Amino acid sequence: MRLKLTCLLLAAVLLLQACYYDNEEELYPNSFCDTANVTWSGTINPIIQSKCAIPGCHVSGGFGPGDFTQYNNVKAAVDNGRFEAEVITAGSMPPSGRLPACQITQINDWIAQGAPNN
Repeated sequence: MRLKLTCLLLAAVLLLQACYYDNEEELYPNSFCDTANVTWSGTINPIIQSKCAIPGCHVSGGFGPGDFTQYNNVKAAVDNGRFEAEVITAGSMPPSGRLPACQITQINDWIAQGAPNN
């Protein structure tokens, strides 16, 4: 009985070690992140449209506060601090999981530039 219990415990430990979550930053730590040319139209808006302004969320009639399909609404959320608090500081948005480190850096850089509509 003791041998069976020991084998079962050892198998469980080995199986648990095989389950882990890979993320891009850990797998490819030296991947390139372009932060030299961060713009609303080329960098930030594509992130917003693919992660925030999705059906049911930050769109007209969605559950998320604000319609992020328009620059002015995103800029208002940046100006009142809500955007940075949810996306950067708390990491609670998007609900699918925290943005990759590169996108967070790009958003921080854009906000530091005054969140221009460029």
